[in-house]
Amino acid sequence: MELRESVVICTRNRLDDLLLCLDSIATQSQPPQELIIVDSSDIQLQKNTYFIKHFSAQNFPKSRLKYIHTSPGLTYQRNVGIKQASGKILYFFDDDVVLEKDYLLQMDTAFQSHPEYAGGMGDITNINKDVSSKYQWFRRFFLLPREQASGDFTWSGMPTHAFGTARFKLVEVVGGCCMAFRKHTLQTQQFDESFKGYSYMEDADIARRISYSQPLFYNPTARLQHNESPIARDRLAIRAEMFTYNYSYLFFKNFFWKNPFKIIPYVWSLLGLYIQSIILWDRNQLKGYSKGLYRYYREKKDIIRR
Repeated sequence: MELRESVVICTRNRLDDLLLCLDSIATQSQPPQELIIVDSSDIQLQKNTYFIKHFSAQNFPKSRLKYIHTSPGLTYQRNVGIKQASGKILYFFDDDVVLEKDYLLQMDTAFQSHPEYAGGMGDITNINKDVSSKYQWFRRFFLLPREQASGDFTWSGMPTHAFGTARFKLVEVVGGCCMAFRKHTLQTQQFDESFKGYSYMEDADIARRISYSQPLFYNPTARLQHNESPIARDRLAIRAEMFTYNYSYLFFKNFFWKNPFKIIPYVWSLLGLYIQSIILWDRNQLKGYSKGLYRYYREKKDIIRR
């Protein structure tokens, strides 16, 4: 039987964060009809007494519970969740988010009121809204990612996010920590498993592919906190390497083949990243950006022809 919605949470070695997330889902004014944990922890969570206590029929009396242990890889784990889900709408949450009590109700209401939308996301309440105007100007000038923005892609293919804005609207980008899609959309578009580890921009990739033909929305009345756990996250240089590698992959896969002249703003955005690192004198970031670009152009696949 197809259910109203399924919540999919992918996790790896972050039990404390996951328990807080589960508690916020258990107290939803409209609990999910299905809750799926896709776990790649070194020690399976189903062997942990704290997890068993939280992920139980007692805490979720109105939800169908599924636990799956897989090999690591965020995009791979999400695709496993898609295959296991029975809901008409699939919610993907990071394991370090905490939902306000009516998050699912507000999102379900939006999906019902706007059947034309293939997917969407809510708002993050704990983003830094006191960002200096100089910083915002710099990132806007170099077409870099920003929050409190349009929610569209820049000319260079960098994603911007609508988090922190007050109006329900059409967007091209949905955030990986709190995105949702109608299941029939995910029957033709799944997560690209070329994005390894916990990934960067895998959310932008699937959103770009879907938004070419189907609209996505941002709903500011569905609210959560994203705590961005430091556990199991890589060092700064490695994250910077992942950023430029995955951005280049995203660009050539989704933008270059439609308009080769976008190579100019692509290079412009990379220049902005380097200038920002020089201003901050962040050698680790500079090293990571360079290594990511070198590795991409050394290993890149023939995706320009796709």
